[in-house]
Amino acid sequence: TQVGDAGAIAIANSLQNLKQLQQIRLEFSYTQVGDCGAIAIANSLQYLVQLQDISLYFNHCQVGDASAIAIASSLQKLQQLQQIDLDFRCTQVGDAGAIAIADSLQNLKQLQQITLYFNST
Repeated sequence: TQVGDAGAIAIANSLQNLKQLQQIRLEFSYTQVGDCGAIAIANSLQYLVQLQDISLYFNHCQVGDASAIAIASSLQKLQQLQQIDLDFRCTQVGDAGAIAIADSLQNLKQLQQITLYFNST
């Protein structure tokens, strides 16, 4: 079986306690993770205020605008971020999610590198 929302939620619950974490790479591509799991991951990120480098891969997952908006909400709280790598290829993320991500980047003054992937399913 593949990782689904329950697995992503378990990971999210563990992440909340890793407050000194500076780098995170989570690869959920081609799994059964949907909005519930991705939103749980997003909500846990806001507690990781020391993060400098974040990579989240949800390509070919059943995530949509709600996931991207939740991730955007957490990203804007991570003022130490220097690098962001987000992959939403072959998902249901549309304009609303992309706009939320774009808006969240505006106040990240330490940001040096951004890689964003969006395309149609």
